[in-house]
Amino acid sequence: MARIAVIFGTTDGQTAKIVRHVADLLRSERHLVQILDTRAPLPQSPLGNVDGVVLAASIRMGKFQRPLLAFVREHREALLRIPTVFLAVSLSAARQTPPARREVQKTIARFVAETKFTPGEILPVAGALPYSRYGFFTKLAILFISKISGGDTDTSRDYEYTDWAAVSSFARSFAVRLREASPLPPAPADGHRAAVAT
Repeated sequence: MARIAVIFGTTDGQTAKIVRHVADLLRSERHLVQILDTRAPLPQSPLGNVDGVVLAASIRMGKFQRPLLAFVREHREALLRIPTVFLAVSLSAARQTPPARREVQKTIARFVAETKFTPGEILPVAGALPYSRYGFFTKLAILFISKISGGDTDTSRDYEYTDWAAVSSFARSFAVRLREASPLPPAPADGHRAAVAT
C-alpha cells in the first residue's frame, strides 16, 4: 500500500475528470490517494509522507495552468525524491499526425523548462472540446485553432477525445510499481491480515 498525491490543474473540467478516474483506479489497487486541486488552498506540507505523485494539467492556448506550474516549482526538490508521473492533457494528443505529435512534445518541453522539473514518466492524454462551456470570444479562438489544425468545428456540440483505456493502463502500471516498492502493513498478532483502508 502506497500513499499517493494526485495534484492537478484544470480549466474546463476534463483534467479533473481524468484525475478522478486515475484516483479511483489507484484506490482499487488498495493505495491511499489524496486529490489536490491547485486552484484551492493546499495543505502546508502536501508531499509529506507521500510515496508517489501523479501530476496532471491541461494546455490552453499553449500554456499549462499557472497554479500547477507554481506548485511544481515550489516543491521541485521533494518531487525529485519520489516516483512521479505527469498527465499532459491537450487536444493535440487526440491527433496522430506529425504536426500534432510535434506540438505535444513542444508543450511538454515547455513544462519542463518552466518548472525545471522532469517527471519520471509522462503520458500525453487527449482532452476534450467542450464548446458549450466556452464564452463567446474563447469559443471563437478555440474554433479558429481547431479549424486550422483539422479538428472538430461544430460548435453546437461537445467532443471528448480521452482514451480512457490508455489512462487506465498507465494508472495501473504506476499502481503496481508503487505496490512493489512499498511494504505491505504487518499482519496483526492473530495471524489475520489487517484490512487496508482506501
